[in-house]
Amino acid sequence: MSTQQVLDNKEPTIGKWVCQLLVAEGVIGVLGNLLVCFVILRVRFLHNMTNYLLVNLAVADMLLCLERIFSGLIYYKDCKIIDYVPKTFGGKVAFCRFMPSNFLSWALAYASAYNLCVITFERYVAIVHPLQYARKLTATRMKILIALIWMISFLFSLPFLFTIEASNNPDQACSEFKYPHPLFPFLVGIFTFLTAYLLPITLMSWAYYKIQVTLKRQAKALNLQHARAAAYDLVIARQRLVSMLTIVLGALIILWTSDYIGLFLCLITDRKGLLTLCNSVSYKYFSAICSFAYYFNSVINPIIYEFKYKKFRQGLKIALCSCYHQHNDNRVDIEMVPL
Repeated sequence: MSTQQVLDNKEPTIGKWVCQLLVAEGVIGVLGNLLVCFVILRVRFLHNMTNYLLVNLAVADMLLCLERIFSGLIYYKDCKIIDYVPKTFGGKVAFCRFMPSNFLSWALAYASAYNLCVITFERYVAIVHPLQYARKLTATRMKILIALIWMISFLFSLPFLFTIEASNNPDQACSEFKYPHPLFPFLVGIFTFLTAYLLPITLMSWAYYKIQVTLKRQAKALNLQHARAAAYDLVIARQRLVSMLTIVLGALIILWTSDYIGLFLCLITDRKGLLTLCNSVSYKYFSAICSFAYYFNSVINPIIYEFKYKKFRQGLKIALCSCYHQHNDNRVDIEMVPL
């Protein structure tokens, strides 16, 4: 997440090549996540609860990357190709509140993290509490949960609407960043760090730990009982799926950590603040690198699916090549079976 927009009252100047790289990253992310949606919705054997949740995650990541493209082309001084200034004052208010304020960026970032939490929750119930899966995770309840996730994501991002206002200058869209109260950046920094980063990572890490413990116990029990190969294959398939989702979580932690630490340290100080580094040119480039890593998390998920998710690779071949015929080996598709 770009923190220099909050820390500096001027348009960010991070270098033309850096800005172009960020825009290119957004384009790749949009195309990759769009491909995930296309493959899962197109191929019938991928139509199940977990994959539908992956589509919802891909939509959040795709919108986040799309916002990155518009921010680069419209807002960043070094590579913007559209000098957009709304003609009406109401248009200026809407533009400034939603785009330069980073409201949309944060809302979509929340949605991405919390949708991954929903996927983790679905796998947790399916593996740790399989007998309760059908009763607890009905289609209606999951739709309500997804709707709540999106509502909460936009609700938690509301404070960023109050960081910038429309400009009275007819040639300028937005005024300088202003906080309604000196404690505002401190409270926003604490709240954002806890709710957008620490909370989802803690919940998902705990859930995956419980899932791994359960899967190891099931595999050990099946070995001791000399269970049928189909039952053991089910456990192995679940382990592979959880391994793929754990990699997704690990990528999120690695790619988000530096950006959130920088955000936490710099948002809690005022502009003259205790940390002079936050207002330096070096920090602007460091922030740009962190921002690239942050958005790369939304780009890398389709790549992880391609290398780690066998069913997605099969679906990709079917979706992209009409002449491809999957060889039927008479095995049951057990990779996503909840029980």
